[in-house]
Amino acid sequence: MTVSSLTNVGLSGTNTNAASSSSANQLAQNFDTFLTLLTTQLQNQDPTSPMESDKFTDQLSQFAQVEQGIQSNKNLENLISMQSQQRQLSALSYVGAEIEAVGDTNWLEEDGELKYKYNVSPEVPRLQLQIQDQSGATIYSEELNDVSGLQSFTWDGKNNSGVEQAEGAYTLVLKPMAANGDTFTTEKGKPASVAIGIIGSVDSVDIDDSDIYLRIGDVAVPFSTLTNVKLGASSTDTTDNGSGNDDAQDEAA
Repeated sequence: MTVSSLTNVGLSGTNTNAASSSSANQLAQNFDTFLTLLTTQLQNQDPTSPMESDKFTDQLSQFAQVEQGIQSNKNLENLISMQSQQRQLSALSYVGAEIEAVGDTNWLEEDGELKYKYNVSPEVPRLQLQIQDQSGATIYSEELNDVSGLQSFTWDGKNNSGVEQAEGAYTLVLKPMAANGDTFTTEKGKPASVAIGIIGSVDSVDIDDSDIYLRIGDVAVPFSTLTNVKLGASSTDTTDNGSGNDDAQDEAA
């Protein structure tokens, strides 16, 4: 996902009005045809049995109602477009904020560290934790015995040999294990439930017609996956971003 910030702001209004404009044009063409037919009919009607005025009025009234309906739809689409643009512009206030979001991939800066949160099924006795690079290679791993409840993990950016790793995207992988070291499964033979979240600072905002993305380095975080935000120096926590992820915050941030 590579979209320059604000590239598409304002384009959605054109797209949302396309249907109404098409309907209005079609209505205008039909109305012109109707008037032509009506005029021809009036010119050639039987003088002894002319068109009743109430029928003529009803037809005009029906066209007027359709035209009003199309105009109402156009006004509603304009309002929705304005709200969407306002939401997109307000997303720029997240630049510099610390966010928590559902996801397993975070961006490591040079000499930096990465922060994650995770939650696994409470019955899991052991856990193998891995950090994988962009190629899928495991560059750091450790085993944990106390994994109950919501956990935080900070990786210092070094492999198991203590060598500093290059800047880039790194993924947290969790492998629940049974007491004997085998892969953990429930009594029904199903894998354990695992939820992972990332923590990082927003560098920029990407916007397209389908979603808003907050970027941590080169990692794009969908706006809808946010679970917690600390805006600037005020450190104001908020989870009300319209994404409906309050339940996800309880599992992972």
